[in-house]
Amino acid sequence: MTPLFRKFLGLHWILFVAMLAMTTLGLYSIYAAVHFRPEAAFASRWNDQIRWVLIGAVFFFSASLIDYKWVRWASLPLYLAGLGLLVLQGMKGEDTFGQKLSLSIAGVSFQAAQFAITSMILLLAVVLGEAHKYIPWLKHYMVRFLVAGLIFAGPFLMVVKQGDLGSAMVMVPIVAAMLLVGNIPFRCLIAVTLIGLIVMPPVYFFALKPYQRDRIQVTIDMLTNRPVDTKGNAYIATNLQVAVGSAGWEGKGLDPRELPPGQKSMLQLGLTSKTTAHTDFIYATAAETFGFRGGAIMIIGFVFILTMALMISFFSRDQLGRLITVGIIALLFAHIFEHTGMNIGILPITGIPLPLISYGGTFMVMVLFLFGLIQSVWVHRNAMVEEEKAKAKSKAVRGGRSVPAYT
Repeated sequence: MTPLFRKFLGLHWILFVAMLAMTTLGLYSIYAAVHFRPEAAFASRWNDQIRWVLIGAVFFFSASLIDYKWVRWASLPLYLAGLGLLVLQGMKGEDTFGQKLSLSIAGVSFQAAQFAITSMILLLAVVLGEAHKYIPWLKHYMVRFLVAGLIFAGPFLMVVKQGDLGSAMVMVPIVAAMLLVGNIPFRCLIAVTLIGLIVMPPVYFFALKPYQRDRIQVTIDMLTNRPVDTKGNAYIATNLQVAVGSAGWEGKGLDPRELPPGQKSMLQLGLTSKTTAHTDFIYATAAETFGFRGGAIMIIGFVFILTMALMISFFSRDQLGRLITVGIIALLFAHIFEHTGMNIGILPITGIPLPLISYGGTFMVMVLFLFGLIQSVWVHRNAMVEEEKAKAKSKAVRGGRSVPAYT
């Protein structure tokens, strides 16, 4: 049996099956959102997503079968490339209501923030888990803490500058989780939290755009049962709540002709935005189409996947693998929490996609690549023991002994 095939057999197949099931559910949800659209560009989205899943599968298996130790030397170039893409996006990105959210290169449109966040996770894992072994001045926790803060600040400030509030919000729990696992004293985290609470009011009043403040205020007003303008600022949030709340246990189905008399589908009436029903509002789409049971199955599936990934982090052979896994878990959790929260009205609408479910080519490829890194941590969890056994056996043979030191 070749080493590569042994690694393939050693994949965490329970996690893989769960991922496959959620990806299939995502494709079905995208189909539900677009299959009745007269515009060919929308109606073919679920076919396009299948192609992106197949492309992402290549990245998934490549990342799974290659030892994640390559992150040691590749993390810094990837981080610098991420910052470069953010700069390019700020200069030449597509302008959407004053925001620079995407960049087009060679006809492929993607969000530079997604690549920057991924590279930030890898570099933070190296700085907090490995770099102190090679750079003596990083052995002190305060130096690592300050360096980690600089690594976070670069992409965070650039993303905020470009108006991508959702991606900026995702980065905060990622860094917090990695600092906590990276042996940074809790008092440092408390100090940063207090500073963040002090900075929040000026950021809210002076850094956010008026429509971003309106979205936050509308969410607070709706949660506190205050009157809102359902034809203005609260239009989208109200329609999403109606779509989710009116679906019942079984949902409204794919065919509007099968609905009972007097019942309408918010999705098929166009009251759930047709341009974002398969991306930013995919959870509301799935909940309305498949009902409470569909939305609950989706949440349970994510809880199971995150639990399996957390278990893998405990089995990591070193701190680098543990930090990579924890950073990815925090990224996935932040996306899941923000997306479902804004679709049911407990969080402001920020345009965050749902991993494995929402339509998005580059985002799907990135998510599958990150799951591949988690699998690599699992596959190579015993590599250190095997290396020690091989060294001991080689030493024993050179010493004229036939029995290895490790059995």
